[in-house]
Amino acid sequence: MPRVKEFDPEEALDRALDMFWRRGYEGASLRDLLEHMEISRQSLYDTFGDKRSLFLKVLARYEALAVEGMLDTLTRTGWSRPIERPLTALVAIRGFFELFLAEVVLDRERGSCLMANTAIEVGPADPEIQAVVRAYFGRVEEALHAALERAHEAGELRPGSEPRALARHLVNTLYGLGIMSRAGAGRAALRQMIDVGLSVLAS
Repeated sequence: MPRVKEFDPEEALDRALDMFWRRGYEGASLRDLLEHMEISRQSLYDTFGDKRSLFLKVLARYEALAVEGMLDTLTRTGWSRPIERPLTALVAIRGFFELFLAEVVLDRERGSCLMANTAIEVGPADPEIQAVVRAYFGRVEEALHAALERAHEAGELRPGSEPRALARHLVNTLYGLGIMSRAGAGRAALRQMIDVGLSVLAS
């Protein structure tokens, strides 16, 4: 029997993530996926299942990577500079938005979060995928809420501010950036949206 070509499933999954992120679920044909993942159709079915099963695994992979990076940014307490100074919760939130803008929104081939894209493209028609996206947004909200609670305890927030409501506002602002970017908003406009979105936090 001919020897089956070996491949790294994690690397292949990352390649599928890249394809789905750039083209969307419907836009990524099975042929394109196989070519980009550098695997055979049988290897796909044996390792990942059908296209929808692969997409669910991609969403789980994306969530693991995105949440890990997000938590690292939002919970960081200091940074390496010639003069060390503490990184307050509000500065961490600002840094998170700046990172999201630079690495996701301004990426010409992607332009938005994979989960936000999926919420619009697939979510309404697929309850299981919609639940995955909803849970992801919930985790983002919880991470922002935790940072806002720290800001509240430190006296950084405006008097009378409600961290939970602010966390939901920030989630809306964050993922609105990708939508506006895809609609043609430029860098200056997107940065202005961040400034206004974050302006409600501190007095």
